[in-house]
Amino acid sequence: MSIAALILPFALLQGAAAVSTAAAERFQQCVAIIEESPERAYEEGMAWASEAQALGGYRCAAMALVAQNRHEEGARRLESLAASVSLERTAMRAELYSQAGNAWLLAREPAQAVSALTRAIVTVESDPAQLPDLLIDRARAYAMERDWRHSEEDLSRSLDLRAQDALALRLRAAARMHQNSFDLAEADAQAAVTLAPADVEALLMLGHAREAKRTGQPVLEQ
Repeated sequence: MSIAALILPFALLQGAAAVSTAAAERFQQCVAIIEESPERAYEEGMAWASEAQALGGYRCAAMALVAQNRHEEGARRLESLAASVSLERTAMRAELYSQAGNAWLLAREPAQAVSALTRAIVTVESDPAQLPDLLIDRARAYAMERDWRHSEEDLSRSLDLRAQDALALRLRAAARMHQNSFDLAEADAQAAVTLAPADVEALLMLGHAREAKRTGQPVLEQ
């Protein structure tokens, strides 16, 4: 999964919350530089942070570190920023913990990812609209640990909130297959393909589920 898919859209969609228009614009400009030159974006972010102690500057710099494959360093900075945000700014705290969790996923540190994403989930527990994506991300972290039961639980909870989600269905199919629930895995995979017929990964998962059902053994995914 790409860095952009994990981190940039979430920041661009919600990063302007609770900050001034000028700061939001500068943050988005800094983020836009990341895809072109993460090194330059880091310098821009740190320069802004130095001159104004701006949260957006530190945040952009942390994201730029992730884009440079310095995943652990970026994740730690994002977690530190999240902890520094006041409890009243729940959306910002949740965003930062979510970004940190996704950075830990990129670092292949699932336990750290679970911890950060759990903090994000707890922060927005009262707002169901924000929960499905966070639950899916935490389910990925559990799956990385091969904790299939907790992965399935998060995905089921996510689907309770947003039923027509092909990604969640595909991931739950994998979690169920690895727990030898082959019929349920096939049903989830088929539902994912129905929702997203051109999704190669969903089609592959359906093939895995059917093969697992035939052999009585989970298919080891590459």
